[in-house]
Amino acid sequence: MRLHYVLIALVMAQLGCSSDEKAFDIVAANTETGAILRTVAIDHLVYDLSNPTVPIQFMVQYDDEKNGKALDKITLTLSFTDRTPENGDFSKEARVFKEFALSDFDTTSDQVLMAFSLKTETLLEFLEVKANTISCTDKFTLNFEVCLKNGRCFTAANSTGAIISYGGFFNSPFPYDIYVVKNVDDNLFTGSYTHTSIKDGFGGPTIITPELLTIQTTSTNIRQFEIVRDLQLTVPGGVLFRADVAFVIACDQAILTKYVRSAIACAAVEGEHQVLLGPDENLAQSLDSADDSVFELRFLEAIEGNDGFCGWPLTSSVVRLSKQ
Repeated sequence: MRLHYVLIALVMAQLGCSSDEKAFDIVAANTETGAILRTVAIDHLVYDLSNPTVPIQFMVQYDDEKNGKALDKITLTLSFTDRTPENGDFSKEARVFKEFALSDFDTTSDQVLMAFSLKTETLLEFLEVKANTISCTDKFTLNFEVCLKNGRCFTAANSTGAIISYGGFFNSPFPYDIYVVKNVDDNLFTGSYTHTSIKDGFGGPTIITPELLTIQTTSTNIRQFEIVRDLQLTVPGGVLFRADVAFVIACDQAILTKYVRSAIACAAVEGEHQVLLGPDENLAQSLDSADDSVFELRFLEAIEGNDGFCGWPLTSSVVRLSKQ
């Protein structure tokens, strides 16, 4: 039951004025003392039944305003959600898997990366889940909690949408959902797609532009495309908001990544504070993994109250995508 990890110093080139820096300044100006655990890269973030020996692999960066000296510990918990209880519910509640201290980090640099490689057999053994009881669309969750020496602890529940949003500058979701999948060809569910709103969100269609979405494969069974909203059309001096939308292909389900930015913001200065999206509950038959011509994305707007300070209620939305 070991979690193998490598600590690598991150060297960043000096940047000029950018929207990312502006996002950092906005959040930093409204934060007393905090820390982030930014997602830097995702190599393999699914449990692939077609190749179950491939480990879960991703990379994060820890940062605080005291170059790591504010850190007390980072706690990693693991849990399992049985989303196919027809043959019995084998769900397991969260258990502490490992704690990290400052001594685990390379303190020679202000920015430090941690590359995780977690064997699937270790995941099963630790949670006491048998391989023959898991099914496609079931879910493991890796959840981090960052605690500082001043007693403050940070999770997704007490962090702003600008911090936890997928694809944002900070990109620090804390939990990572590992869905059980069966491998699909990297070329399937890629290319140009038109989109049609089957069920509008709170303010109308969630996805407006571009008219053609370009879907790409980022890793095993994970696809991603970009959406935009041009506030110059509605707000004088407004800006163009971009957001990456990622989803997992798990047998007959297209499952949106949690905390996806919607590109819906209420003011130009709050561009990093956007309405966040997440997966709906009823995802069965949202796609046919052997036919990528048409599929649906079913999701929730303002998931877990992350409404971008827009007063946006939790609202379900459905978008149908058709290959061109």
